[in-house]
Amino acid sequence: MTREETKKIIRIICDSYPNYRPSNLSETVDVWSSMLDSFSYQQISVALKAFILTDTSGFAPSIGQLVQMIKKAEQKDEMNELEAWTMVSKAIRNSSYHAEEEFAKLPPLVQKAVGSPRQLQNWSQTSLESIETVVQSNFLKTYRGVYKREQELQALPENVRNALASISCAPRVVKSEQIGVKNG
Repeated sequence: MTREETKKIIRIICDSYPNYRPSNLSETVDVWSSMLDSFSYQQISVALKAFILTDTSGFAPSIGQLVQMIKKAEQKDEMNELEAWTMVSKAIRNSSYHAEEEFAKLPPLVQKAVGSPRQLQNWSQTSLESIETVVQSNFLKTYRGVYKREQELQALPENVRNALASISCAPRVVKSEQIGVKNG
């Protein structure tokens, strides 16, 4: 989105929300333009229109709220946590000897929540009562967290996701004084 298109978006927000008056319009346009540069004007204007038409708070949208509207519109139906658990439960039943194969059949998000084929194998050797209470409860909580994190990552523009990935994969340099080694 260009700076001129960003100005149009800010103007629409100001017209739609009389209490929204940026203290420095030029800086606001610069920030919004920078943050939304990976989106098209059409995406942002449609998201803004959807926000305005569904908003009941009376407060102008933030950049993140508009990006969230775009991502909701693009999002395909994702599996909910109980559907994911049903898949895991089925995989557990056949994981005493076939954990690798069962793990491979699970969708990537469910695999992240399970952790590893070894975990499936461990669960397969657990009592049915424990699986239906403790294991299920822990899996659902983990899946919720994995799902939420994935949604947050997907809301970011690709260049920001790539930058975050490069930071998290970069080797960390540990200074000798951090681990208690004295020089000299």
